[in-house]
Amino acid sequence: MVAAGGAAVGAALLLSGCNGDGSGTGANGNMKLSANEALLKSSQKTGQADTFKADLTVTGTGGDKIHANGQFRLRPVLKFSAKLDEFSHGGQSIPGLKGQAVYTDNVLYAKVPQLAQFVSGGKPWVKIDANQAAKGTGLDVQDLVKQVQNVDPAGQTKMFTGSKDARRVGTETIDGVKTTHYTGTVTVQDALNRLDAQAREKVRGWLPKDDANAKINFDLWTDGDNLPRKLVSKGTGPQGESGSVTVLYSDYGKSFGVNPPPSDQVGQLSLGSFLGGN
Repeated sequence: MVAAGGAAVGAALLLSGCNGDGSGTGANGNMKLSANEALLKSSQKTGQADTFKADLTVTGTGGDKIHANGQFRLRPVLKFSAKLDEFSHGGQSIPGLKGQAVYTDNVLYAKVPQLAQFVSGGKPWVKIDANQAAKGTGLDVQDLVKQVQNVDPAGQTKMFTGSKDARRVGTETIDGVKTTHYTGTVTVQDALNRLDAQAREKVRGWLPKDDANAKINFDLWTDGDNLPRKLVSKGTGPQGESGSVTVLYSDYGKSFGVNPPPSDQVGQLSLGSFLGGN
């Protein structure tokens, strides 16, 4: 049941670790830059925006798949809303782990069908105050908030500047926008070396473990403003397991509202039942 609790907010966390996009309409400006210069420029431009939308697809060995989308405001205070609309394991869909998450005013609201039996009054949404310790349930909201706040949305593209074989592929159109496509590989160690000590600690959790020479394959499409429109990264684990992450970006820098669900639809998590459940 701990896994079920984390599913609703997992989409938000994954999305926050990626980038956003720009609204540029041409890719010609990127053609004047070398691949590594373009990656650095993209990282710098991405880091200037406080809001973005992202559409995320994660696939893994054996038919595992997650699809989610959301919108995020990182500054001046964190707000986000995200929806996990596909969760498959071994090629089989698990409807109970689909869900929604809303975070605003230091409160996380989660809607996960598999959690419904543990929510007071049979309400569809559960409310968890970020200031309340919830480690015993696996829903450590404070930890979630710190990770979302601390992950610089420009971090991934900055890590890719550690690539020694990055190259420009050509131009392509992504969602109606002309982009320049770059591809390359980067080792875990070279990627980490591009970050300062604080940022390095923030990203270690999702990089391949115990192998500094493990390679991450990436493809990045940037628009005429050097902002990401699409990012695909792939990696292989020590046991041969493989996975890929594809993110489409939109509405970078645009304002949006994040509203909590209606109060009559929100209940409290019954910790006794939750912890005793199977």
